[in-house]
Amino acid sequence: MNMHSLNRSPSDPSRSLPSFPEVTSVGVQDGPLAVISAALKAARRHRYAVAAWVIFCIGCAALYVATTASSYTATAVLLLEPRRPAGSGSEGALAPSLDVGRAESELQVLRSERLLANVFNSLQLANNPEFGPETSEKSEAPTPDPKGLPGQQTTQPPDSVILEQRKFENFSDRFTVRRVGQSYVVEVSYTSKDPTLARRVANAAVSAYLWQSIAAKADAAKNGAEFLQGRVNALSSQARAAATAVSEGTLPATPTPDADARVIGAALQPLKPSAPRKALILGLGATIGVVGGLLAVALLQALDRRVRTPQDLVQRAGIPCLAVMPEVSRKTANGRREPVDLRNAAAPWLLDVRFAAGIRDLRTSIQLALASRGQDAECVIALVGCTRHSGTTLIGLSLARLLQEGGGTARLIDTNIHNTTSPLLAGNFDADSASLAELINNPGRIASAKLHDFGGVSVLPARSPYKPVSSGAFLGSPAFQSVIDHMRRGGYVILDLPPLSTSAESRVAARRADVVVIVAEAGRATVDDLLDVTNGLIGVGANVIGAILNRA
Repeated sequence: MNMHSLNRSPSDPSRSLPSFPEVTSVGVQDGPLAVISAALKAARRHRYAVAAWVIFCIGCAALYVATTASSYTATAVLLLEPRRPAGSGSEGALAPSLDVGRAESELQVLRSERLLANVFNSLQLANNPEFGPETSEKSEAPTPDPKGLPGQQTTQPPDSVILEQRKFENFSDRFTVRRVGQSYVVEVSYTSKDPTLARRVANAAVSAYLWQSIAAKADAAKNGAEFLQGRVNALSSQARAAATAVSEGTLPATPTPDADARVIGAALQPLKPSAPRKALILGLGATIGVVGGLLAVALLQALDRRVRTPQDLVQRAGIPCLAVMPEVSRKTANGRREPVDLRNAAAPWLLDVRFAAGIRDLRTSIQLALASRGQDAECVIALVGCTRHSGTTLIGLSLARLLQEGGGTARLIDTNIHNTTSPLLAGNFDADSASLAELINNPGRIASAKLHDFGGVSVLPARSPYKPVSSGAFLGSPAFQSVIDHMRRGGYVILDLPPLSTSAESRVAARRADVVVIVAEAGRATVDDLLDVTNGLIGVGANVIGAILNRA
């Protein structure tokens, strides 16, 4: 097994990935499916945050809908239909045609300021509060311009004129004229907070257009050579009817055949508001919430360097995943959950079914690695935490118990001799039991050393709670190798090593093990931590076979 060959990481060229023959791409998704799968897993992991964001967006949309005043749109439909003027010739003469350019010109007539001003004045909308405050009849006197030449004064428009102009602009901004496709049908719409006003303005605009067309023909008839009194009277009657309809906000009461247009749909009073579109706004809020939440999750996933899944170990760190351990906890009397007592590790299957399955997977992976080297017993297994409190002690005790259940002998050595709060010192510690620090300082006691019984597992604590640790205790000393050689006779030895970040002696101790397993805590250990630990161990010649994803 070539443990020293290194590959460059495509995501971080400054770091190197260790090469493990056990790593294989079979069964590992890649490409767009892997991205989608990772995004969905991240969304499930942050489901509460995404749900809260979606609810917030929908709430903002609902608040906007609730606080926005409703508006109504009334639409009148007009058909442009030019007629042949009277006295234009024989019956077979063709009627004037209406081309595309003429139709667009008529649309501009409907949008013209002259027509809209006629509607605005005829309906007396200057004092309508919807377009602004009422116009004061008293106007201020002209004020001199300080920038003007001496002896000269320039006048500014009175405030009432400016205010009325702003009202007219507010009125015209709500007016819409639209041609239906390529036809000669024109929709004249007006939007207002008052549905009655919307209907009156739309109908008045159509009537104003008819009145302008008829008035122009009446003027032409009066000045033309074909002047006929009857014709003039008919046009005048139609013009008066159209003008009256403009002032009343309705359509002409009498037909207007000479208007070159025909009303095919009067503006009806709206029965429901046209804005805000509540369903559309709420749907847009929900869409923004979902899409924004997923984008945020995808961004966090891209920036997140923490290891959470076995795929992260293989794809991002290049380390085989030997086993996946769940979080093991127990309920207390008050319903809270707290870490399980280490003494329960004497029976790992009693902790959690998935935890027991992970321990069995770990045992199988270790045995396969030993078999490839021609070993199956009397071997040393080292567990190195990637970060502090990675759970190496619980895993080591459970593995030792499982190996003993298989008919072998297993002993656990706690090597963290500088830790004063070791969990293995809890309970009734026998004062006659030896400790690793004492055996390193006094190698003559190794043969007669009494191990500590911890829940059915023979344990050599790192230190005694009753005696201080000498400064000469060092894992790199030959005495530590003598302790390992003595304990490995006839069985397995499991070394519980502290993280490399807290003790550089773990590198020296890892070299004395036949196989080294890294323990990474899911959601806490990062890819950089894993690379640092793995490359640090491989750099000193340790036989790293893979990693465990703990508390997944």
